[in-house]
Amino acid sequence: QWSIGLNASGGLLASSSSSQRSIGQSDYPVSGEFNYNNFVDKVSSWPSTSSEVYDYEAKHRLPMSLGLSVYYQLNPRLAFQTGVNYTYLYSEFSTPLYPNIYREQKLHYLGVPVGLSWQFWKTSGFSFYLSGSVMLQKCLNEKPWQWSFNASAGAEYAITPLLGLYLEPQLGYYFNDGTSFEHYYKEHPLAPSIEFGLRLHISGK
Repeated sequence: QWSIGLNASGGLLASSSSSQRSIGQSDYPVSGEFNYNNFVDKVSSWPSTSSEVYDYEAKHRLPMSLGLSVYYQLNPRLAFQTGVNYTYLYSEFSTPLYPNIYREQKLHYLGVPVGLSWQFWKTSGFSFYLSGSVMLQKCLNEKPWQWSFNASAGAEYAITPLLGLYLEPQLGYYFNDGTSFEHYYKEHPLAPSIEFGLRLHISGK
């Protein structure tokens, strides 16, 4: 038996941090909006000195993900799962010293999860299950590859014998990607999220 799911998910922890960085005039455009790599700098004037160390704040918005999942039933309770996931990470960097200067960072990831799902209880149109998976994601902007492990507990309600609506709280651990990038998963390597979606059971239940 095969199942196909469409899903969306979002993070549950807000994220911000403060740090210090050395900068110079050459790091900034003269004015307007400047695009390079995965950054957008918005500047109306130059810093007053050519180089200095200043406090800056990083704000990382909650990740947003969309996915297509595929399940193959190995036996009545155990299923193999895989699919493809798209994740968007947005961050903004600013400094109180120069409020007219800030940097936006937009990262796009495409990943493939592989795991198992175990159904432990089914009654009155509801089924409850536990899942575990690993996922490898590729940053589409730059070079980094991101490994993660995800554990979840889910509940599915059968709208019809072939179509189910599900909700799945998750807890993921995101390994360091080995780069200097600052983003949500660097701030929260152990990141809770919640996923919801529809699941089509091609061969019935």
